[in-house]
Amino acid sequence: MTDTTELSENYTTTITREDFSKLTSLLKIFENICTDCDIQNGLFRCKSNDRQAVLKMDLTSLLQNNSLSFSLIKSKINLLKTFELDDNIQVEDKNIIIESNESNYEFVDPFSRMIFRKPIRKFIDNKFVDDEEFDSIIRCQEENLVFSHDFNFYMKKRISSISLGFMTDVIECKMSGLSASLEVATTNHEDSSKVGADIVMNRDVGNKCFKMIVLPFTLDIPSDMRLSCYSVSGDVYLCKCDMSYYGVPITIYTQVKLKNI
Repeated sequence: MTDTTELSENYTTTITREDFSKLTSLLKIFENICTDCDIQNGLFRCKSNDRQAVLKMDLTSLLQNNSLSFSLIKSKINLLKTFELDDNIQVEDKNIIIESNESNYEFVDPFSRMIFRKPIRKFIDNKFVDDEEFDSIIRCQEENLVFSHDFNFYMKKRISSISLGFMTDVIECKMSGLSASLEVATTNHEDSSKVGADIVMNRDVGNKCFKMIVLPFTLDIPSDMRLSCYSVSGDVYLCKCDMSYYGVPITIYTQVKLKNI
């Protein structure tokens, strides 16, 4: 059954095999934290399954302004990856055609045609976050920037390994005066690791701390990362993590609550 009032527009677009591989690799990043995929006008913007983060990718360099929605992202990405060719396969037509019609998305190359039924969007778990909702929950005014800190790819991987070893899904930020530090610790705090120190702050917020999800560090994105922290209200901050993969900007947003140390 198809909800015709919710369908994406009809279109036919041609994408190079290289760009198609980039697209599937980018979507695969979120296959374990999103059940479904709902790309609108080339933009992937949804909440994670646990609703702890808002995820954003600008895919217009690959999809232009086209939409692409399907349920069960993990299985669909595995299916789409079958379009990748072995090194010993030579083919003149190096493109893949994506056709969007009233009821289906169809993926076509010289060897096969794969058809996905369009989902009923009201039943998609990770619906596209529209501009109105996004602007109401994501407020990143530069005048409210508390601090910004860069992590190179190596350090990001180290933090991921530490959080896995400590079996924790949070990273703690402690702030005192005009300096902040980041720490990963076991639940009982018997074991810990400082992973960021002497972070310069733009304002003195007193002796405060907050815990944020470690997800941005653990996602399989081979990229440096910038963590920016913004004041939203008296005791609420917004953490914004910016990365890039294949030249595609990827941003993870999560809200945190301040506590006194």
